Amino acid sequence: MSCDYCVTPHQSVKEMHSFLNSMGFKHTFFERVKRQGAICHFGEQGRCCTLCPDGPCRIKRRAPRGKCGIDADGLAARNLLRLVNQGGAAYTHDFKTTLKTLKAVAQGKGPFKVKDRQKLLWFLDRLGLSTEGSDEELIGRLADFLEKEFMKDLNQPMTLIEKLAPESRVEIWKNLGIIPGGYIFESHEASAKVMPNIDTDYIDLALTSLRLGLSAGFLANIATTIIRDIFFGSPDITEGYADIGVLDKDYVNIVVHGHVPWIGSVVARKAKERKFQNIAKSAGAKGIKVYGSLCTGQELLQRPDTARYIDGQVGNWLTQEFVAATGAVDAFLMDKNCAAPGMANLVQTLKLHTKLIPVSSVVRLRDVEAKQEYMYDPAVAEQQAEKLIMEAIEAYKNRRKTYKIHIPENKTHYIAGFGVESLLKVLGGTPDPLFEAIQSGAIKGVVGLVSCTTMKNGHGMFTYEFIKELLKRDILVLIAGCASSLAQVEGFTNSRGRKEFAGEGLKAVCEALDIPPVLNFGSCLDTGRMALLIIALAEYLGVDPSALPVIAAAPEYYNNDALIDGLLAVSLGINTYVNPVPPIVGGPAFTRLLTRDLEDMLGARFMIQPDPVKAAELIEEELKKKTS
Repeated sequence: MSCDYCVTPHQSVKEMHSFLNSMGFKHTFFERVKRQGAICHFGEQGRCCTLCPDGPCRIKRRAPRGKCGIDADGLAARNLLRLVNQGGAAYTHDFKTTLKTLKAVAQGKGPFKVKDRQKLLWFLDRLGLSTEGSDEELIGRLADFLEKEFMKDLNQPMTLIEKLAPESRVEIWKNLGIIPGGYIFESHEASAKVMPNIDTDYIDLALTSLRLGLSAGFLANIATTIIRDIFFGSPDITEGYADIGVLDKDYVNIVVHGHVPWIGSVVARKAKERKFQNIAKSAGAKGIKVYGSLCTGQELLQRPDTARYIDGQVGNWLTQEFVAATGAVDAFLMDKNCAAPGMANLVQTLKLHTKLIPVSSVVRLRDVEAKQEYMYDPAVAEQQAEKLIMEAIEAYKNRRKTYKIHIPENKTHYIAGFGVESLLKVLGGTPDPLFEAIQSGAIKGVVGLVSCTTMKNGHGMFTYEFIKELLKRDILVLIAGCASSLAQVEGFTNSRGRKEFAGEGLKAVCEALDIPPVLNFGSCLDTGRMALLIIALAEYLGVDPSALPVIAAAPEYYNNDALIDGLLAVSLGINTYVNPVPPIVGGPAFTRLLTRDLEDMLGARFMIQPDPVKAAELIEEELKKKTS
């Protein structure tokens, strides 16, 4: 079927869209984007305010101020801070879930045990905490410390930041007055500031956003990443297959979906037990398979101990409707976040047997039952996992015989499992080979790409073209988030990636190290893993992170928590490319602050360029400045 608005590099998505159309279902995100039509110019630029009943107000040439008197810069900065605050709340909700897990382990409850004791001891030592005692005592000590950090007031600087960040950065942040307290009180302050007629100074609002970025970034991205490594093991090289074609219609199929891997990891492990495999066989299936979706899958693919329980990665957040439409998925376990509202409509309209099961306290879909007994509780996670597996088996029994299951054949081999330790292992124990490759000009530098995927350019087309351009220019890419699924499906994360897409210099380096040109670093929260790598490399060279030949990129940011990723990167001194253009450009002085003046303050700025080729050119030029 020809479809001029179904823009995507994914053949399986095109095939599933055609399949849905053949059944008369025309309600996927492709159609919804088309029906929405033109985007509001004022909202797109951050020049619209709906905060009070005197509005909505729009800032324009004939009306340069709102009814209250706020100007375009104050309005754009205030709008951005609201988004940042929401994103930080989402990320620190992950942290809160992690903290709950820590406390359960400290009490000897739940299924999680310390897998990487060396990292636990390193973390405690770095924080200045005692390393004496049993695993439970050490975890309890860490939980107490992090809970206090989370609850610190604004005038109580986070010890976590001063202990983990480079001294050069801490000094810069102190001078700017942006070393934050815990996110609870930082968020409370920010929430008050974005009320009408309270804070309309765009500079103060921008500094408040930076405080939120540091508070959420160190608690959620960095600390949570370390804790996941402690319990799941630090990343090591794994292999597998991605795309919708990994599904197998002859099995009970469970998709662990979202961004939080705790309950998904338990379900995946227990589903492989003989007891549940036999129950599935007695129901008429060959067994049970569990698949990763979005960042939950990406997180579990990073380590052999968790990856062996995952039977493939089905895709990113814009793939989920097409995965459900195959008719082969028996249960979607929907953790926070990216549980698309369109899923419920699709399942109900097509009368699919597929169960959509929220497993997070914040995930709710209209007309979808959310049972409290399935909301993740680390103390009883194994019992919850067993019930969820049985839900999937019961759903399998109710598969519609009149629904023609359709699974595309496409699936692509990927390599995953890159982190600080595994990357150093590949490099021979030190980062010297990487720096030597950069100094020789074989590669021009590194881009840390953490991104969602948006509907602005179809399904991932911008990221697809952007990555191709970076690789062609001999730029090594570290990737995390929903963009990882795109990279896996399109072959960037396997040997084909270096043969077909890499420039000659990058290809030679990748062949010598036997790595793909795009290295999978995990979930979007694993911006923390990239931050730890940047900090480690800066410490190794004895330089500030701003001197490193590294650029951060979010070519298709979507969720507000991506704003925390960007603020954390810029605060660390890493120039950060973002697309689509954020809703800031309606404020000229505010735009100038973020895209130019911030470099004088932090040694880094945000970069904006709505064309993928020109964006890659811009990044190439920035990397040349770093290495010249």
